[in-house]
Amino acid sequence: MIASLSIPGIIAIFVLLVVYTFLITEKLPKVLVSILGAATLIVLQVFNTHDATPQENAFQFVAHNLDILGFVIGMMVLVGIVRESGFFESAAIYLVKLVKGRPVALLIAIGYLTLVMTTFLSNIPTVLILTPVVLVLVKQLKLPVLPYLFTLVVMANIGGAMTPISDPTTYYQAKTVGLSFMEVMSNSGLIVLILSVVSIAYILLVFRKQLAQAAKQDTDVSTFDPKSALEDHYILKVGIPIIILSVLLMVLKDAIASTFGIQLDNATITVTSAFLCILIFHKDPRSVLRNLIDWEIIFFFIGLFIVVGALEFTHVIEMLADSLVSITGGNLTQLALLLSVGSGLLSTFIDNVPYNITMVSAIQAMEASSIWVYPLWWALNLGTSIGGFGSPIAAACNVIIFGQAEEEKIHVLFAKYLALALPLVIIHSLISFMVIWARYLQ
Repeated sequence: MIASLSIPGIIAIFVLLVVYTFLITEKLPKVLVSILGAATLIVLQVFNTHDATPQENAFQFVAHNLDILGFVIGMMVLVGIVRESGFFESAAIYLVKLVKGRPVALLIAIGYLTLVMTTFLSNIPTVLILTPVVLVLVKQLKLPVLPYLFTLVVMANIGGAMTPISDPTTYYQAKTVGLSFMEVMSNSGLIVLILSVVSIAYILLVFRKQLAQAAKQDTDVSTFDPKSALEDHYILKVGIPIIILSVLLMVLKDAIASTFGIQLDNATITVTSAFLCILIFHKDPRSVLRNLIDWEIIFFFIGLFIVVGALEFTHVIEMLADSLVSITGGNLTQLALLLSVGSGLLSTFIDNVPYNITMVSAIQAMEASSIWVYPLWWALNLGTSIGGFGSPIAAACNVIIFGQAEEEKIHVLFAKYLALALPLVIIHSLISFMVIWARYLQ
């Protein structure tokens, strides 16, 4: 493979390795790493052709993914505005009263609330909403914080594989490959439900002593009032229906296209809904754009699209796909195992976004060689999402959760977290492979 690489291809690989190294070590902010990596590739003429400038060719990879960027931006604004109603905080307090403050029941409730919200709102907005709520609840109820934070991280990440709108990696894969909402939900989504049960069982086993000690405390939750968390009833009455309508449109967009010939995309739906909320609720656009959009994540994606795009542009992805086929002999069972377990382990240590983008292109290259790759999409999607909870830096939502915990003087050691999460990553990866094998490959 090395002998057949071009000079631009070698440069693309080298830059990608440097970017990955800095992402893993966290020596620099992630956005600086991805943008400077992209700029380096453009300056070094990796994207150069006789009919277009390096910049024009590089930004084609951004243009192809504007739908993803628009979707993320729209969801950030839409959920950020509707959150001002206090609805989500009220729902969390209601759960506390429902389970009467019992530690185990509360952990299960928080876990499945996270999973449901991730399914329809995506995991980044979900953790932005729930993390501060969870931190306040565990403090008031005098509960051990790590079991609940770990539950939040695990459910937000595996929930990312539920639907095309649950996580940027799943959205990218579904959009690029052409997988429908119901197709994703009926394949990887069903497996996620199995993994969620395994996750809760694992967490309850690992943290049984801490939860048992917490259960001995007599905590009075009678004073908890869900209504007290509601702050803006106008946003509640109008904003929640807008979110529900937006999600329904994203779920039904394929049916709408086939029935009425109206083409909709997720970015148009979420951005329109978001700016409609700005208009209806008389928000200052400048303030909203400054405070509700995490521009660091947006520019991080832009840089990554270019860095990974360089591998496609220089045919490195095509060579990678050929190598995988050569190693496995094109055996689908071996490929599915490699992608399920390998993706889980690799995504634990490297950011799962660039990895997923890279492997989507590799599988497409396999498909171009007349290999039936349908099971591999689910192996990749699940493996990437599973690896997302493997370490504190494996996914953007993890960084958000532990960043907010740090602000509350709660620090989780990297090694301690890794020892806790890695066995579950392996268990989940093997379960995913076995289900995929039983369903498609036996």
